[in-house]
Amino acid sequence: METLKAIESRKSTRGFKPDQIPEAALEAILKAGVEAPVGRAAFGNIHFAVVQDAALLKKISDAATKGTEREGQDIYYGAPTVIVVSSKEQSVPELTFSNAGAISGNFLLAATDIGVDNVYVFSCLRGFRNDPGLSAEAGIPEGYTPISSVALGYATEADAAVPKPPRDIPVSRKGS
Repeated sequence: METLKAIESRKSTRGFKPDQIPEAALEAILKAGVEAPVGRAAFGNIHFAVVQDAALLKKISDAATKGTEREGQDIYYGAPTVIVVSSKEQSVPELTFSNAGAISGNFLLAATDIGVDNVYVFSCLRGFRNDPGLSAEAGIPEGYTPISSVALGYATEADAAVPKPPRDIPVSRKGS
């Protein structure tokens, strides 16, 4: 698939089959994350945790929704694989989120390119904050803070039929 086609066809999946993605697909997606731009080339400040344990994903989700209007809902929509992007504290704090965004974007596009459905899940932050012990359970080393996550798998038939929402973003231009 061409890059622009992957960008155009990617959509957020909100219903996954329980089928696990192949290891080769996961490795390709992780490689795409490694190739993302990272501010100040501080690659050593980033960590990826792959979580494929359904019980742990439920604990993260439950912690993320506890006390909210979404309490009890699955933030990962039944996805069998989640990659959590974590970071050490940066000398420029804004880099933490921009790095995680660039990495997650690469994960999403690589997954789309190879036929793996996906969704970007930022609400996991609340879960890790609400239950700090979840970081160790997910394999996130001490000193790293979870920033974002990407859920991966294959869409249910019902979700695959949901159209991609319109993209109406205003653009301002100055000069020529």
